[in-house]
Amino acid sequence: MGVLLRVIHNALRIFPITSMVLLYHRIHPEEVTFHLYLIPSDCSIRKAIDDEETKFQFVRLHKPPPLTPLYMGSRYTVSGSEELEIIPEELELCYRSPGDPQLFSEFYVGHLGSGIRLQMKNKTDETLVWETLVKPGDLTPATTLVPPAPKALPSPLDAPGLLHFVDQYREQLVARVTSVEPVLDNLLGHVLSQEQYERVLAEDTRPSKMRKLFSFSRSWDRSCKDRLYQALKETHPYLIMELWEKGSKKGLLPLSI
Repeated sequence: MGVLLRVIHNALRIFPITSMVLLYHRIHPEEVTFHLYLIPSDCSIRKAIDDEETKFQFVRLHKPPPLTPLYMGSRYTVSGSEELEIIPEELELCYRSPGDPQLFSEFYVGHLGSGIRLQMKNKTDETLVWETLVKPGDLTPATTLVPPAPKALPSPLDAPGLLHFVDQYREQLVARVTSVEPVLDNLLGHVLSQEQYERVLAEDTRPSKMRKLFSFSRSWDRSCKDRLYQALKETHPYLIMELWEKGSKKGLLPLSI
């Protein structure tokens, strides 16, 4: 088995493979943080990275892939058009299973100005393998992550607009909330008892945890549901923003929050 693995590993170094570069950002009051990944073109690895970055409220920028196929095991240096402290400054193209931590470079930008140009070069011969431009318009300002709550609009008593946000989008929240524990921590002692908290955590999957949480929310008043909404807005701002936008287009905005 060891001989076979060595043969496969050496073969991957000989034949070029399709790869992808993933670039994520998160906006702080004084700076923007970026995470840069170089991985084989594998949708399962990409999804695992997306899920992990989403937990920390990072958003992926849509940028082009490397210019040509790359070689597994090769190392590539990362640089920018201005003085950037990039840690680490080089990445290795290697395969790590989706469940393992993936390699990435991190850097910070205080002010983008007209934009920054990022490059990745082969460490051995300095060949340019990837390049992109990040402009201020590519980034989502922190102040627009979640639109302000709209005023109540007159509507029939049985209209969907009378539903609270968390009730109206229950199905989407059950399916798409990726980090349940931070939400529960926010609710513990306010709208959830210790027993309810542990019963939710005891469920096997994220959707089943959310379903259990919603089973308790049936008896909550509006202020308790407001607390749940605030917890979701803090931990999943981009999901909440997307649901707001869809509701606005369909004319199904909730009455409050």
